[in-house]
Amino acid sequence: MGYKKEKKVERESDPILKLRQVRLKAMKVMEKEAVVKDGKPYAPKVSVWWKILEGEHEGVRFWDNFSFVKSFDNEGEYVIREGTRIGDLAAFIAYSFHDGADFFESDVEVDFEDLEGAEVIASLEPRRFKEEAPTGTRTVSTTLMSAEVAQKVAAKAAVEKEADFSDIPF
Repeated sequence: MGYKKEKKVERESDPILKLRQVRLKAMKVMEKEAVVKDGKPYAPKVSVWWKILEGEHEGVRFWDNFSFVKSFDNEGEYVIREGTRIGDLAAFIAYSFHDGADFFESDVEVDFEDLEGAEVIASLEPRRFKEEAPTGTRTVSTTLMSAEVAQKVAAKAAVEKEADFSDIPF
């Protein structure tokens, strides 16, 4: 298998965006194992290559990482915990691809690669590490919504807004 080398300076820097309710497509999803680099351990993670599909930033792409967290019970084990970015992603995938399943209340196992090719609506925020300057963009994991579901909700809201409630006695 051949490969091409690419220095970091040869590619565009990751964009730093703060946007609400953006339509995105998951172009690529990769699960990465835990590793130790330079003596420092890094948790396993799921990386998603997003592409913005509409608006002023249409066509912009960025990587987003969702890291597993250490277990409270076993420090050598990594888990998907409710209330974390990886937990939000797992819950979204379970709900969207497993008939509305609640990831944390069911025995559903998610395959993160199910997300590849899917269109979602999510808000975006600058990606930063602690107090350092932003280095890119990430999704606000609590805002992930299936694009199909978002369209249905918007259509229902439009119908309700246009409804004539003048005959309701108050």
